[in-house]
Order: sequence, then C-alpha cells, then structure tokens
Amino acid sequence: MADIEIKWSPELMAGDDLLSPPDLSGAHELVSAVAISLFTHRTALDDDPLPGGPGSSRRGWWADHEAAELYPGAPPIGSRLWLLSREKQTEETRLRAEDYIREALAWMLDERLATEIELDVAWFAPERLGAAVTIYRGPQKSIAVRFEQLWDRIES
Repeated sequence: MADIEIKWSPELMAGDDLLSPPDLSGAHELVSAVAISLFTHRTALDDDPLPGGPGSSRRGWWADHEAAELYPGAPPIGSRLWLLSREKQTEETRLRAEDYIREALAWMLDERLATEIELDVAWFAPERLGAAVTIYRGPQKSIAVRFEQLWDRIES
C-alpha cells in the first residue's frame, strides 16, 4: 500500500492527495510515483542553461541535497522539465523533454519496479507538449499514464 496517492488534474496542472478512509488510497502507487517524478523540480546540472539566465535558481528538492550527503549515489527526485519553460516549440525541445522524462523515471528500472518504460512525447497542439508513459512490469499488466499538458504554454 502506498503512503500517498496523487490525483492529477491536467486542467489545473496540479495534483491533490487522494484519501480513502481510514488510510490514504494505494490503488495507483506507480501513477503517483510517475507524477511525483515528472512534476517535482530536479536540481539543474551545473551546465544546464537556466530559463532565468545565468545566476538564477537551480531549483531542486531541498531533501535531495541532504540525501546526497547521507546516501552517496542516491538519485535526486524529480525532473528537469522545468528547464524547458521558455523554450520554443521545436523538435530539439521535444527530444530534450523525452530525455528529461527518461532520466526522471530511470529509478523505476533501477529499483526493478518496471522492466521497460515506453515514452511517446509529442506536440499535440500549438504550444502543447504531451507525454504518454507506459510502464511494463514483466508478466504483470502494464500501466499507461498520459499527461496531455506537460506545461500550459511554452514561452518563445
């Protein structure tokens, strides 16, 4: 059973905790894990171009910095999708988004929660980037998660 389940709202681009009395619901643990992995801001790498320009925040989850000291080699949580917030609608941007999603979900393969992760990242409307994530779990039924808006608008 999961500690928490997130109900994702594409319209609001936000998630909310889903409760099932008397405990938190555990029906869709991997869907929640995907949402957390994609929509938590991972710290930018030293050589990443920052949307706000040099000297702007590299973001990241505060606990990642402490975890790196306590658990050397532990992967950071989240994705670097936020770095694309001011990018143009190009094939290069789409490919970077795909790379960032793969990077954010790699822990599922490392921890053997998934045997394969299939991605379909595409521009589905002007300034609308979406992603379909299919998680294969060996002989178990696969899980498909669709995010029709990775962000509302890409600033040019």
